[in-house]
Amino acid sequence: MLLWEVLWTRHSSEHLHLVVCVAILKRYRGKIMEEHMEFDTLLKFINELSGQIDIDSILRDAEALYLCAGENGVSCILPGTPPSLPLGNDILLDPELEDKVL
Repeated sequence: MLLWEVLWTRHSSEHLHLVVCVAILKRYRGKIMEEHMEFDTLLKFINELSGQIDIDSILRDAEALYLCAGENGVSCILPGTPPSLPLGNDILLDPELEDKVL
């Protein structure tokens, strides 16, 4: 619950969830690299960490990563990257679906 509450605050950035993911991958990089995990194995491994991650430590690491990356790190995230909302009404994948979506 603590992790979700922190992510919902968008304390440092609306993309804090990405920095937390990097902190988790950084924490377990030794095991991931040692076992040469492919994507599906990595996803299974991360899912199995649920309830076992030291959230306080991960959040401290995430904050440190965010501070180290600074504005340069934030500027690498493209506008409109979830959970961001599109910047304008002209960003539609298929204009014919506009009425159906609304």
